Amino acid sequence: MYKIEKIEDNILYIKAIGTFPPSVTDVFIEDFENLTMNVEKFSVIVDLLDAVLLHLQSFDKVLDFLKKNNEKLEKSVFIISKNPLLKKEFEVLIQEAGSPNRKIVKDFEEAKDWIGINEIRIKKE
Repeated sequence: MYKIEKIEDNILYIKAIGTFPPSVTDVFIEDFENLTMNVEKFSVIVDLLDAVLLHLQSFDKVLDFLKKNNEKLEKSVFIISKNPLLKKEFEVLIQEAGSPNRKIVKDFEEAKDWIGINEIRIKKE
């Protein structure tokens, strides 16, 4: 499961929960592309604090997605604090995607510093 929210004009917040199976990955990619198709550059905060692992069959799809976004990506940060396996998965994804504009951090404060914002306002549902 996931949630995508615009927190500033060109900054998105993504909350991912669980394992991100291929069916969810496909819908997520379509939703994300719809939100970013008309922007020149964007930054992303990806909250993985409640994620378990990336579903094995989704790994290549996510990697292709990250590579495809390298040109428009200003900065991207992945928040992972207490899940060493998930952290390792995303270290590999970031390395393979080939952009120095992606980083893994352990909390929202580090995420804000990397993206360059003072505050993250997320809508409560």
